[in-house]
Amino acid sequence: MPSPDVIVIGAGAAGLAATEALVSLGKTVTCIEAGNRIGGRVFTDTETFGLPFDRGAHWLHNGAINAFIDKGKALGLDVYPAPNHTLTAGDDPHGTALWAEVDAISDAMRREADAGNDTALSSLFKPMTDWSFTAAMMHVLPMGRNLHEISTRDFADYQESPDWFCRQGYGTLVAMTAADIPVTLNTSAQQVTTTADGVDVHTNKGILTAKAVIITVSQGILAAGDIHFNPPLENAHLDAIGAITLGAYNHVALQFRSGALPVQADTWVTYKVEPSDDGILRGGGALCNISETGLCAFENAGDFATELEEAGPEAAIDYALTRLTEIFGTNLKSAFHKGAATAWGRDPLFKGSYSAAMPGQAHKRPLLRQPHAERVFFAGEATHHAEPGTVSGAHKEGLRAAEEMAALLG
Repeated sequence: MPSPDVIVIGAGAAGLAATEALVSLGKTVTCIEAGNRIGGRVFTDTETFGLPFDRGAHWLHNGAINAFIDKGKALGLDVYPAPNHTLTAGDDPHGTALWAEVDAISDAMRREADAGNDTALSSLFKPMTDWSFTAAMMHVLPMGRNLHEISTRDFADYQESPDWFCRQGYGTLVAMTAADIPVTLNTSAQQVTTTADGVDVHTNKGILTAKAVIITVSQGILAAGDIHFNPPLENAHLDAIGAITLGAYNHVALQFRSGALPVQADTWVTYKVEPSDDGILRGGGALCNISETGLCAFENAGDFATELEEAGPEAAIDYALTRLTEIFGTNLKSAFHKGAATAWGRDPLFKGSYSAAMPGQAHKRPLLRQPHAERVFFAGEATHHAEPGTVSGAHKEGLRAAEEMAALLG
C-alpha cells in the first residue's frame, strides 16, 4: 500500500477538518487517533443518563462565525440561540448586578490590553460588591485558570458573538459532520522524524511514512513531551508551548426528575462566591435544565477544578448537588437521580481542558502554528489567536493547516 501524502495526528475538530479538506484537494491522507472515538474534547455521552450530555464542549461559541451552526441545521439537528436566562441566589435574582460587574471587569481587561499591557487579571481586580468574586469567577470559567494566571491580552484578543446550543449535543453534531471521514482509531503517535524527503511517524502499531504531517493533539500532550521530535522542536516553539498551556475546566452533571427544576430551559444558575486566603475562587455556576432534559452541568475551573478532580467524582457530585440544594431547597435532593463528573486534567489523551496564555505571554500564541523542519505542521484550538479554546477555532485551524500543507505539496 503506497504511503499517503499526509498523516494527520489527532481526530478532534482540527484533525477532522484538516483531513476532510486535504482529501477534497486531491491529497491522500491517513488520520490517526490515539483514542477509541473521534471528536477529541467535544464528545456527547448518551449512555450515562440516557440523554445527551456533553462531557467537553457544549456551548457553540461565536455563533456569527461558527460553521457548525449551519452544519447542524443541514444535518437536521436542533441548533438554537442560547437564551439569556439567569438565576442568582440572594439579592440579585436575575443577575443584573452580577452581569454589570462581569462587564466592568471585561472592559477593564480590554482597556489594559488596548494600552499595550499584558498583565494578570489579579492586578486589575478590585472587589466592589458582594457579587465581585462571582463576577471574577465568571472570567475564571472561560479561561480555565486562576485570576493571577489570566492574561489581559489573551482575553482581549478573543472574538466574541452570541452562543448557540445543539439539543442533540455538540459532540453529536461534530461526529455526524465527520461520519464519512476515515480515521484509524487506537493509534497513538510516539515520535515524528523528518527525513530528507518526508516524515516517519512512529506509532504503537508501527511506523507510518508520508510526505508531511499535521499534528493536532492538545497542548497538554505537547507540553508533556508525549510525542518526540527528530530533529527536536526549536527553542521558540518550546517556549510558546510553555507559555500557552491548558487550563482546568470540568462539568459535574446532575440528573433530576422531570419537572423538578423550577427554571426555564438552559438557565444559568449561580450564587455568591466567597474569597479565600489562597486566592482560589472555589465556586462555579450551573447550566440548568439543559435543552429541557432536566440535566444540569455545574461548571468549575482553575485550581478549584483540579481540587475536585483530585477529590474524585463522588465529592464533585456532592459539592454541586449541595450548591443547587442551597439555591432551590432541600426538596431538590429527593428529585436527584444520578450524577457524573468529568476530569479532563487526568485524561492521558488530553491532560487539560483548553488553552490560555500566561500573563505577558499572549504574543507567543502565533508561534504555535509555525511549521517545524518544513514538513511538520500544527493546528488546534491553541493556534487560533481569536477563537482559542473553541471547537470553531480548532476547525478553522485545521482548514488553515490543510491549505498550507497543500501549498507545500503542490
